[in-house]
Amino acid sequence: MKRAEQVLGLVLLLFAVYIGYESSLIEAGAEFGMGPGFMPFWLSVGLGITSAILLVRASVLPAGRFEPAFYPEKTGALRVTLVLAGYFLAIVLMKPLGMPISLAILTAVTMPVFGSRSWKAITFTAVLTLFGVYLVFGRWLGVPLPMGILETVLPVYGPIY
Repeated sequence: MKRAEQVLGLVLLLFAVYIGYESSLIEAGAEFGMGPGFMPFWLSVGLGITSAILLVRASVLPAGRFEPAFYPEKTGALRVTLVLAGYFLAIVLMKPLGMPISLAILTAVTMPVFGSRSWKAITFTAVLTLFGVYLVFGRWLGVPLPMGILETVLPVYGPIY
């Protein structure tokens, strides 16, 4: 596992450098650098710091201090497969149904995978996701998201009066 953590630390560090470089090319467009490149740049700094710590830790500590190799069980593999299927379903449904509805479906599909058994909680969270995405992104921030069938039902992209 020591070699795997060294490789992971190096790959994440290189990814952080790449993201930091690419986000520095984005024009800030606002005072104090608070523009579209602000968040990706500082996330890459955080990723770079944590991956450097992981790399140093994996290089300095002796091999006996690391856990043995991890092999997932069948239930874990099934959960990962179901979550990936939920994401795929959300991507397929995004254009016809819109992002809010597809994210609500994703929420409803993945909550039972993570152990939620209450259909009331699943339904409430899915509906909250639908209206939360619609209100925050579509109305409050005015972000042009694919709204699908919601464009004919709800007013889209504008301030809430």
